[in-house]
Amino acid sequence: MNPKEYNTIVDKYSDDLYRFALRYTGDKDDSNDAVQDCFVKLWEHHEQVHADKVKGYLMRVLYRLLVDRYRRRKRLVGERLIPEEACNPHNDYELHDSIEKMLATLTGEQRMLLLLRDLEGYSYKEMAVMTGLNEQQVMTYLYRARVKARKYLTENR
Repeated sequence: MNPKEYNTIVDKYSDDLYRFALRYTGDKDDSNDAVQDCFVKLWEHHEQVHADKVKGYLMRVLYRLLVDRYRRRKRLVGERLIPEEACNPHNDYELHDSIEKMLATLTGEQRMLLLLRDLEGYSYKEMAVMTGLNEQQVMTYLYRARVKARKYLTENR
């Protein structure tokens, strides 16, 4: 991969990666940092990454970066994953707030899989490749996430 191809990839995928990271973190700065780190990793390994597999590689790297950051923050600070200030006041605040609180109750893997499947539309196979889980684990974790989400949203209406 040469610098021109790299720049094309950055232009093509940066918005998708940022949107996903923002949904996961709820923080613009953290999301920008994660996406930037993701592209740094791509450049560091640009010789080994095939052009047809670059999106999967980027999503896998971003997933791992976000999980690592979440675990580090949780261990060091113990703060909520999605702070109240991250809610967009232009949306229906109550619904948005309920969804954000529900996402905060899920484990990191459950939240990531729920967002990958229901927000981004990835297949089970694609999610398995990105996360390093097998397809059965992906389906199981996603099922559990949906059950937990449904329960939270029905109890907190």
